[in-house]
Amino acid sequence: MVIQTERLLIRPYEKMDEAAVYNVINSKGIFLTTISIPYPYPREQVGIWLEFVRKNRLYQRGYEYGIFTHEGIYIGNIGIVNIDRLHRNGEITYFIGENYWGKGYATEATKAMLGFAFKTLELERIQGRCMKHNIASFRVMQKCYFQYEGLARHEVLKCGEYQDVYHTAILKKDYFDNL
Repeated sequence: MVIQTERLLIRPYEKMDEAAVYNVINSKGIFLTTISIPYPYPREQVGIWLEFVRKNRLYQRGYEYGIFTHEGIYIGNIGIVNIDRLHRNGEITYFIGENYWGKGYATEATKAMLGFAFKTLELERIQGRCMKHNIASFRVMQKCYFQYEGLARHEVLKCGEYQDVYHTAILKKDYFDNL
């Protein structure tokens, strides 16, 4: 599966992507704005993570893809994970390399991935989460018509401090109403 947008190519990861992924994911900025990505990111972990992503796709538990510019530059990750087939829902996940923040790439990729989730996977609901201090990620979800559902206080322990987490969601109807 490959998705093309105005500026992006969203495609499955390949073995040759490992170095580019490492160069983007080994980032203090990404660490501070995501719930579970470590810093420093262990180099050997990239291949393990890409194999995990491949197996999730194979077993239809999650679909994570690399985000590339049309020039072939790797800039981040987008996916629908934690898929529950019985209830037809999943969770959006993404990160964008620090050099590409503030350019609308996360919003563009999220809109494309929602199309995949609702049209191809036929899911009914996609939830999104971000730490309260990650205003940029919260804005991405708002621009993509996710509805705020609540604040989970002290949901995440990060750098020795508890973090509050925003919970949002979009339904299939919301997506199609805003096309």
